[in-house]
Amino acid sequence: MRQSVLNSMSAMKNVIEIVSRLCLFAIIFLLMQIVAAWLLPVASFNNDVDLGQMIAYIIAMMLTLGALTLSNRVLKTPPKPILKSGNGFDPRWILCGVVLMITLSIVLAPLNDYLPDDREFSDSAWTLIMVTIIAPVFEEILFRGKLYELLRAKSSPIVSALLSALMFGLMHLEPVVVVEGFVVGIFLSYIYLRTKSIFAPIILHMCNNTLAYALEILSYSERPLLDLVDSREYYILIYAASAVVSALTLFIALRYLVRYDKIAKRKEGIE
Repeated sequence: MRQSVLNSMSAMKNVIEIVSRLCLFAIIFLLMQIVAAWLLPVASFNNDVDLGQMIAYIIAMMLTLGALTLSNRVLKTPPKPILKSGNGFDPRWILCGVVLMITLSIVLAPLNDYLPDDREFSDSAWTLIMVTIIAPVFEEILFRGKLYELLRAKSSPIVSALLSALMFGLMHLEPVVVVEGFVVGIFLSYIYLRTKSIFAPIILHMCNNTLAYALEILSYSERPLLDLVDSREYYILIYAASAVVSALTLFIALRYLVRYDKIAKRKEGIE
């Protein structure tokens, strides 16, 4: 009985610790976004707002990484290097990820009719660089690297992966992107652990943002797939196939995360 109570208290303490770490990450991340907004007028040289946004974003992300590194030291979280295996460049994983990104965008497209989406992309070169290169690098290092390890110090691999994916979605604020970000985040976490490399998630994030940017600039994001294929039968076939591929891919990812979780617990001596 006493052991059961002690186990319950230990579990509750872990939950509180995990929630506090999530809150800490969210506060740091949001504060740095405020800093970026404050820096924007200063960084907008010659009234070039797009260049200013890119510079302010880079500064804010670097400050976020610095603040998280300092927080880890304060919390005495054992530092773990971000995985950088060459497997991250394996074309099989990249191709699999790109297929999921495309099919998932098709499956989630109807959400645009029910959830607000106020995303707007400028067609400037600075915005292109920020959205398709700089943002994926920083966000993957933050969410799949720093946040995952911050949570992993107090929780299992699967909990850390799911919570970092959830936070990844929530930090995008737009309802449609929150849902898409959470689902994509689960797969990116799977790829990160499966390849033992941060490079694969970065490359896939770049592909995803490039696709979203291209669709937005070409105004395809505002047109339903049914209008593009101009045939209800083809639309149903494409949507059904995309749903099957997306569901199967995510099932494989979650199954691996569960197995990875069990192996990690055995190694750590957790029953």
